[in-house]
Amino acid sequence: MGGTLDYDASEARQEEAIYRTQSAAARRERIRELLDLELGDEVLAVGCGPGFEPAELGWEVGERGHVYGIDQSRAMLDLARQRCAPLPQVTLSQGNAVALPVANESVDAAVAVQVFEYLETVDSAISELARVLRPGGAAVVCDADFATLVWRSPNPERMGRVLDAFDDHCPQPRLGSRLTPHLREAGLEVDRVEPNAIVNTELDEATFAYHLMQFIEDYAADHDDVGPTVAEAWADDLREQAAAEETFFSFTQYCYLVRKPGSR
Repeated sequence: MGGTLDYDASEARQEEAIYRTQSAAARRERIRELLDLELGDEVLAVGCGPGFEPAELGWEVGERGHVYGIDQSRAMLDLARQRCAPLPQVTLSQGNAVALPVANESVDAAVAVQVFEYLETVDSAISELARVLRPGGAAVVCDADFATLVWRSPNPERMGRVLDAFDDHCPQPRLGSRLTPHLREAGLEVDRVEPNAIVNTELDEATFAYHLMQFIEDYAADHDDVGPTVAEAWADDLREQAAAEETFFSFTQYCYLVRKPGSR
């Protein structure tokens, strides 16, 4: 979440820590439930990150299936290759969402989690997703609306200032609540939309909030409207809340189950 879909090795490991949290694991499990994969399916993971998603999808489709994991970050792919090494049914390659290195109508299912909100060209990416799905194929697209971010702080004014600045970290900070027209324009049918709400009442390394705090502090420290002194004070506010056992964090992503018209 550092404002780009590319990462250096340190940033990739920091992102990997978020993927390890129970909140992220629960989201991946729900996505697999929505996709309802069958043994032998071919699946695409767009923006596969450090490899948790393609690895878990690989177990779902079995040895007769195949999972294609695509990411534009070499550092992420290095982590993903380590994680997916025991699974010959997983292929990982460098690429981006607006020019997927996958043939037309070649996959039964696809997933893209918090990828499209980081793109200037959302419609191009969704058109690519529609292109590679087979008729009747399903995809789950999850994106956030950062207006849903609620974080208790002893200094609400500073919290508002930092979160306003953090909106600049991606081109589409409200995309999660606005995806339906984009999906339909690409010819995809929206079967259902459901919220994926993350709520943390503690602030430790096992929580999504802890790692997001680190991302936001780093980003805000370099932002012209905040700077390092205010960013550090903001993080100290949250640690103060945690020490008083008063942490409250809530953040919602929206998962769209879509389908390409036709039959498999």
